[in-house]
Amino acid sequence: MYKKLLVAVDLQDASGTEATLLALNDYVAPGMEVELLAVLPGFKMPLVASYFPEDMVKQALDTMRVELTRLADAHLVKEMKVSVWVTAGKVPKRIVARAAEIDADLILIRALKHGRMEKMVMGSVTAKVAQTAERSVLVIR
Repeated sequence: MYKKLLVAVDLQDASGTEATLLALNDYVAPGMEVELLAVLPGFKMPLVASYFPEDMVKQALDTMRVELTRLADAHLVKEMKVSVWVTAGKVPKRIVARAAEIDADLILIRALKHGRMEKMVMGSVTAKVAQTAERSVLVIR
């Protein structure tokens, strides 16, 4: 049985995040720790960061933390031990790194449908996480 679960969500996909959190209720067992993770992409790149005020990333992360906490409170069973983590950077790398940092037994991530061109140009976050993670990855639809 898994003891620590990392759940990666994309707050830009509100309905997908809600569906992921509702599905999470079916996977959690008593005593399991769950961390919800949202990543702010792109702002750590020097070229991108140079166009924004220094405190902009902090404000964005604070807003994401509040929203993720609100969604967890609204959609997760109250008995679940949940923590929230938000960060900025390359999404697949941050998910895999955070799973290692907290020693997660399982990464839960939602698969999004992308067209062929999108996959060719930028690839799939879910696929990159599944390929690079050194722990089990559960992909939900």
